[in-house]
Amino acid sequence: MTKGNEPIVKSSCFVCLMIIIVGTIIQFSDESEFAVDKSKRGLTRVPKDLPLKTKVLDMSQNYVSELQVSDVSFLSELKVLRLSHNRIQLLDLSVFKFNQDLEYLDLSHNQLQKISCHPIVSFRHLDLSFNDFKALPICKEFGNLWQLNFLGLSAMKLQRLDLLPVAHLHLSYILLDLRNYYVKENETESLQILNAKTLHLVFHPNSLFSIQVSISVNTLGCLQLTNIKLNDDNCQVFINFLSELTRGPTLLNFTLNHMETTWKCLVRVFQYLWPKPVEYLNIYNLTIIESIHKEYFAYSKTTLKALKIEHITNQVFLYSQTALYTVFSEMNIMMLTISDTPFIHMLCPHAPSTFKFLNFTQNVFTDSIFEKCSTLKSYKSIFVLSPNFVQSEWCHYELYFNTIPNKYHKLRALMTQRTYLEWPKEKSKRGLFWANIRAAFHIKLTLVTESDVKS
Repeated sequence: MTKGNEPIVKSSCFVCLMIIIVGTIIQFSDESEFAVDKSKRGLTRVPKDLPLKTKVLDMSQNYVSELQVSDVSFLSELKVLRLSHNRIQLLDLSVFKFNQDLEYLDLSHNQLQKISCHPIVSFRHLDLSFNDFKALPICKEFGNLWQLNFLGLSAMKLQRLDLLPVAHLHLSYILLDLRNYYVKENETESLQILNAKTLHLVFHPNSLFSIQVSISVNTLGCLQLTNIKLNDDNCQVFINFLSELTRGPTLLNFTLNHMETTWKCLVRVFQYLWPKPVEYLNIYNLTIIESIHKEYFAYSKTTLKALKIEHITNQVFLYSQTALYTVFSEMNIMMLTISDTPFIHMLCPHAPSTFKFLNFTQNVFTDSIFEKCSTLKSYKSIFVLSPNFVQSEWCHYELYFNTIPNKYHKLRALMTQRTYLEWPKEKSKRGLFWANIRAAFHIKLTLVTESDVKS
């Protein structure tokens, strides 16, 4: 869902997710001595020789096909149980009736088709996603899970009141797997989600987006959609799908993961989101297909503060560079990150803005890059160079043998001030690194003139 690299400005959706993860880590860190890892062992049952004081048990990526009370009843202090990527088809929650401390249960990526309910009040994290349920696996007993933060579900069909039993809960994160979702053509379903800070919907990775379901959420701060496959024909279907989800004033962070689209449709999505209350728009793993032509874009007032596009694959080989360049050049947002891309022109919008963060992670530097990227029109521009790039022969040749070309005298002058920071290998020094980054945002560098350099 989020990348490993720490962004300079963390998105609110990233923070929402980290609250859950960090909370779990903190809670169970003192119990690591009672953690047992039995993942990837080819096991068909839970071993009987586990320590009685086991609190964390990882049984993921095995061949377990069923669970019985005797499998876990002797683990009375169990708090975390990971059973993802197994072969479980039926689950009776009463098998955990002797595990009163169980808070974290991951049954994702199994073959579950049915669950039998049982009163359990201890769960904080319950993941039933990526299974074979026809309807959402919701028990009325889930309404008593007052401490529940994370709920992962799967379904082939949706009904508006499916989530009514948990409507009164204040969930931090709902993951809804719709990879196998199907309705007949011209049929529309609806689903009401009353309280959730983050909603993550996952669609089929190889199918064109065709879902016509109205999902309404009362209070939603973060929205993530994964596996979005679009073309010019179904683009409006996707925009219609977004209409309910983006209606509320509390949606600040919107993330698209694994998106395949035409350039025309991508611009239409940008245009649709432009006047919405979204402040942070993130796109990871973007593939552009078919053709790229100049598209009209109306730059009306927007609340968007940051646009991040990371890892772009281009399947269009003949296109107008201006078509790409124009859309981004007039965006009046505070922060723009476009990284890991073959599009140099997408990396270099030339209109002034409050702040542009350009992250270069490929060997995209050419003699014209400093001309294309009008860095002096931005208040601050940051170049992030990966170790692989810095250590490459080309970079070594340019920087150490030829130095920076003379015609870029202002850039050469800035480099004499050591206006760069190195990522420290020692974790103890990384706090200082980020402090220096933050300080750099608020200071005005004094430009050394060419004559000063020569003297």
